[in-house]
Amino acid sequence: MINPALVIALVILGWGSAAVAMLWGLLRVIRHHYQGLPPQAESRPSPRSERHEVKVSLSA
Repeated sequence: MINPALVIALVILGWGSAAVAMLWGLLRVIRHHYQGLPPQAESRPSPRSERHEVKVSLSA
């Protein structure tokens, strides 16, 4: 029969390793997808600030 102290230690070790693996994966995804703003992006106007004229004719 397995010692209860060993079972508790294995459960704690298993949960700890799963938590570390999830944290490592999360940090890896964040590092892969995070890209800082390019230097040109600060000088370009945002698309919402540009005005576009649309000419609409209602006559048939």
